[in-house]
Amino acid sequence: MTDALMPGELDFASSETLAGFRLMRLEVFNWGTFDKRVWVFRPDGKNALLTGDIGSGKSTLVDAVTTLLVPAQRIAYNKAAGADAKERTLRSYVLGYYKSERNE
Repeated sequence: MTDALMPGELDFASSETLAGFRLMRLEVFNWGTFDKRVWVFRPDGKNALLTGDIGSGKSTLVDAVTTLLVPAQRIAYNKAAGADAKERTLRSYVLGYYKSERNE
C-alpha cells in the first residue's frame, strides 16, 4: 500500500497534529473594557470560537491579538466587527474607551 494521494483527494493532517502557530493563552489587563483584573482566554493551541452578545468584547480580544502580530502602521482596529471608520486606536484601548450600543 502506498501513501500517495489519488486525484481529487486532500491531504489533511491527522486529528492529533496541529499545524502552524497556535495560541495557548491570551491575557488582557486594562485593554478596552477588560479592566480591573487580568482576563484570561485559554484555547490551549486548539481551534476556538468567540461568541457573545454585541458589545461583549469579541472584537476587543481580536484587536488585542492583532496588536501583537501586526506592525503598528498597518493595524486597522475593529475590522472583526466590520467598522468602516477608525473608531478604535491603540490609545483608546489603553485608556479604556468603549462605545456602548444596544438594540432591544
